[in-house]
Amino acid sequence: MQLICYRHHASMTATMIVIVAFLLSGIGLAVEASPKDDAYHYMPNGVDDQLYNEWWYFDVADNDSQFQVVYLLSDPDNISSERKIQVQAVAMQDGRPPAMGVHQSRGYGGDRNSPMFDIDKSGFSTEEEPNLRVRGEVEDSATGETIRWDLVYQPTASPWYAIPVQAHIGHLKGDWIKWLVYMPTAQVNGTLTIGNRTKNLQGTGYHEHAWGRFALSDPQITRASVSVPLDGFCLAFAEISGEQRAAFLGIEKDGKSIAFRDMQIKINYSNYAFDNKTGAVFPDAYHVAADNGDYSLDLVVDVQKNAATILDYRPPLPSVLVFQQVSILQGTLKSKSGEKFSFQKQGFSGFTTPEIG
Repeated sequence: MQLICYRHHASMTATMIVIVAFLLSGIGLAVEASPKDDAYHYMPNGVDDQLYNEWWYFDVADNDSQFQVVYLLSDPDNISSERKIQVQAVAMQDGRPPAMGVHQSRGYGGDRNSPMFDIDKSGFSTEEEPNLRVRGEVEDSATGETIRWDLVYQPTASPWYAIPVQAHIGHLKGDWIKWLVYMPTAQVNGTLTIGNRTKNLQGTGYHEHAWGRFALSDPQITRASVSVPLDGFCLAFAEISGEQRAAFLGIEKDGKSIAFRDMQIKINYSNYAFDNKTGAVFPDAYHVAADNGDYSLDLVVDVQKNAATILDYRPPLPSVLVFQQVSILQGTLKSKSGEKFSFQKQGFSGFTTPEIG
């Protein structure tokens, strides 16, 4: 095991992450991945280390409860004085306001050969490969209660690289990202505790991992994912608007992979909502139409729950608004030969945009 540990001074509190991806065109998803690909990747180069970002995102839904957590490493050596070494968690339960918090750390530990990353009391590691144990705690920013989780993710679909090679995504010359969908869908078991209330979770989860050198405060991102295990179906979608538009939509149905990308995907925002916390407007309903010549997809994303946070940057950089959401995804997948599959299922979505004004 190649274990890398660092200690740093604490930096500004921050929040969630952007989510970006590409797929290779045509039928079939991009390059398959191994456990080493889900490991920690930072290697200083002395040129643009202040632009380095890496994060691991996990979510899980179980009936009336939904949970999302991100482990973030941004500017690890604090060259810009804007370093973020943090854990953010958001728990949403029917009939209760979202419980959410951020823990900012002085240091982290990572393994370059296997999925393992630690930030103080939080982190993830391999538990009987290919399973991952995901654990941690943060303080609810509204109530001061502890949000604690201890979950095991067991993948039920193979990992794949959404961006297998460095892809330009923003307005900075030479910026790039790589993107891995490590668990397109997973069975998740464990506990979620908020204050003195503990819930046993047995749900469906999802896990992504991205890293690269780019400005987190640059692009606008819309993303969504959903899984219907009984029908052997899972879907992941994202659109990024930076210097160039990039979009992906990947589907697995009954073990078969289907990919759409870029101009094969069109998105139409149909409704907007006002967020009281940030004073910002965000899309809370939109339609996605995709066609790659062999398959077409008609998808509607309808936001049901929303939790807004802000990723702070000092001027002249804009801060970033991050909307983490639980949504209903409804759609129909059709093949050129006439086969059709329709679904309506609760999933996750998100919207990330630079703060203007």
